[in-house]
Amino acid sequence: MSNKKDQVQKSNSSKLKDKPKLTRISITVPEKTVEALDQKIVEEHYESRSQAIVDMINRHLIHQYTTENSVMVGTLTLLYQRNTANIRVQLADLQHEFLEQVISSLSIQLDDQKILEVMLLQGKSNDLKQISQQFTALKGVIKGHLELMDAVMPPLQQND
Repeated sequence: MSNKKDQVQKSNSSKLKDKPKLTRISITVPEKTVEALDQKIVEEHYESRSQAIVDMINRHLIHQYTTENSVMVGTLTLLYQRNTANIRVQLADLQHEFLEQVISSLSIQLDDQKILEVMLLQGKSNDLKQISQQFTALKGVIKGHLELMDAVMPPLQQND
């Protein structure tokens, strides 16, 4: 019985270690700014002002990492016409050309005409922007969106 109790305690303590340490700050802002923030909280379904402000700060930091050309991880989401000539071949060729940056991809047939493709990318932010522009510029792509994050995936194992 105590062995199970020890396992639960270890599990709970490891969960606590995973949580980032939080620091309380106090800021003074104009009333109109607070009103705009509160409106954003409602529109974006944030749980609190703190969550909204942390999200805004993180977006600002990600923008900074992007301008510094840091190594980042991200997703490229494409919506494209299924019947456009050679689009699947062109997408596969580009993925092969950028094999180091394109980690994986998932394609979903949405309806008779449209396919949604999501690619997991990693590399220097400027390279990822340039690569995503090449995918988005393909004839038949309706829409493309690159979302970068300030994180890096662990190294992938390679066969020798």
